[in-house]
Amino acid sequence: MTASEYKQMRDEFLKATLELSDNKRIEYTEGNHMDNVLWNFENSAKDVDSTPMKVLVIFLNKHLSSLKSYFRTGKEFSESIEGRIMDIINYLLLLVAMIRSEREKSDLPQDRSIKKYYNNEAQLDRESKGDDQC
Repeated sequence: MTASEYKQMRDEFLKATLELSDNKRIEYTEGNHMDNVLWNFENSAKDVDSTPMKVLVIFLNKHLSSLKSYFRTGKEFSESIEGRIMDIINYLLLLVAMIRSEREKSDLPQDRSIKKYYNNEAQLDRESKGDDQC
């Protein structure tokens, strides 16, 4: 796959992944999708006397187990492997939302700048222009 083909595939896959997230959120938040994207995890956590993050990990693990099964067998079962990967990405995005939400509630200092995760701004500039491999 050429870099151009990869970029097109990546862009299409991520667009479909985000659309899937938006569509599922409407169903899973029982009408609270605009007010609280984490509602499902918070509500489920209350139901089982747990935490929203533990609930998210349990939901995520189901898809990770399916992915590991695919690695071992090469077989897809009830859902396509690409669908499972989309779900994994969406759960990880919800995890980021959960982490940020918890930080906002705490007294911890919050440096939300993505630049802190990079060695220098040149790296960030290359990635924003699509010059990286991921």
